Formats: sequence, C-alpha cells, structure tokens
Amino acid sequence: MSEMNEQPRKRFLVLDTSTAAQVVAVMEGQKVLAAESSNADRNHSVGLLDSIARMLEAASISRRELDGIAVGVGPGSYTGIRIAVTTAKTLAWTLQLPVAGFSSLAALALSGYLQATGNGEKNDTDTLINTSSVGADELSNQATSGANPQQAEQNVSRATTESWIVPLMDARRGQVYTGLFTTEGEGVPYCVEADRIILMDDWVDQLSERYRVLSEQERPANVYIVGDTALHEQRVAKLVELAGDRVQLLACSLEAEDAGSVGAAALLSGQSEPAHTLLPNYTQLSEAEANLLRHS
Repeated sequence: MSEMNEQPRKRFLVLDTSTAAQVVAVMEGQKVLAAESSNADRNHSVGLLDSIARMLEAASISRRELDGIAVGVGPGSYTGIRIAVTTAKTLAWTLQLPVAGFSSLAALALSGYLQATGNGEKNDTDTLINTSSVGADELSNQATSGANPQQAEQNVSRATTESWIVPLMDARRGQVYTGLFTTEGEGVPYCVEADRIILMDDWVDQLSERYRVLSEQERPANVYIVGDTALHEQRVAKLVELAGDRVQLLACSLEAEDAGSVGAAALLSGQSEPAHTLLPNYTQLSEAEANLLRHS
C-alpha cells in the first residue's frame, strides 16, 4: 500500500443555519460520520453548540482532531446566517483550522436533486410534482397525486444527461433567494447562475428565455425546482409551457448530509480563507442597513 493511501482522511465539521433547518455534519473526506438536521424555528443560537457536541461525540472525534470547518454563508435568514458563520469563524480561530464558506443554495440544490431522483432520503412532507399536461391552476392539485408511471419512464430515459436544478428559499413579497445549478449525475451541482434575490415572476421569465434559445439537443433533460416551492407553484406556468414534463417541483429542506458533501468538497478542493475575512452572503442589504443609507 502506498504512503498516500495510508494517510488518514481529513475530518471536517460542516454547519448551516441559513434556513429554518439547523444542520450539522461531521465528515471524513466525502463520507458522512454523523449528521443532524432539525427544525430550529429560526432559534439556532439555542441549540447549535449542543448539536455540534452531539455530532462530534457520535463520530467519536474531538474538536482537536478536526482538519477544517465549512459553513453555509447564505443567502437566507439574516440572523440565521450570522449564527453559523460566527460560530464557524470562532471555532476556526480558536482551533487554528482552515475555514471555507459555501453556498447554502448549492446544498439545497443537492438535497432537492437527490430526493427528486430517488437517491436521497425523502421526508414524509416532501412532495414531487410532475408538471406534464398540467396547467397553472392544476399544479397545486397534483401535489397529492404525484407523477404518473409513464412520465416517470420518460424521465428515466433522460437520467444520464444534464439537468437544471433551481433551489428556492422564500424571501417574502413574491421574492426568492435562488440560483441555477446543473448536474449530470452524482457530485456537487455546478453553479451556472450566481446566488441572488429576485422576484419569482422575473426569475421564471429569465429561466424560460434561457431554455427557449437552446436547441433541443442542448436543453436539459429535467428542470428540478426545489426547496420553498409551495408559494410559487403557480408562477412556474410559463416555464411549464415551454418544457412540459421536464419541469418538476419538489418541496424539500436542506439536509445535513448534503450540506456536509458541499462543505467537504469546498475544503478538499483547497478553498479556504482566514477566519476574520469570511463574510455572509446576504445578496442584499438588510432592512436596517437600507434605512440607514436612506437617512445618511
């Protein structure tokens, strides 16, 4: 056995509190040693440290045995993002470890993609909506019936080609935090449109135009719209008119295992920065900051 193969895999702590879900994972390379996803009801400051302690204990490692920390930097809840980022920076500074930020939307995209394709665990409340032959006023009704077998067979035939993944986090007032990711199989989705906050109607217009100008051979096999989909089902009608049954909606949460995969990938690729320079990605000014600028 070579010296390289004898080297132990690096162990990482991965955190994300950008949504209502509080996720903590302990990774050994890309292997999940321990992971916990819980609904913190936007009260992450109460339970995050306890969750970290539980996961380290479950993985049978101490903080001193960690080789790096990765944290979801948003976008999402302003307060939530700050809690995970501050915790990660403090631990990295104290333990003198590399720290890397990753897109919380990338982690949500991976969770949604794995669940939509049957490669990830699916929560009881998650609902996959196949939009074939469904008008805008019928999208909600299909949530209780699921996709039919014929449509499922059509989608299997496209499984080896590129898919689009559109993660959504509701940002209120008809807006979403979102981006566009692609994948052709396993692994962390690749970002092709950067994280942003945008009116969902405008985002659907942009995605529809992007799809329209592609040739049939260039178009994605599937368009998975995942995350906070419940409030935005009706708004995807324009894209459905173009892409038909390729568009599928999945209401899902960010899972700890998937955040772990994205965070570990960032650290393994050498992505890290000094703890004091790591910043959240809010994608917009907070209301307090905007008010301050208006009155300055």
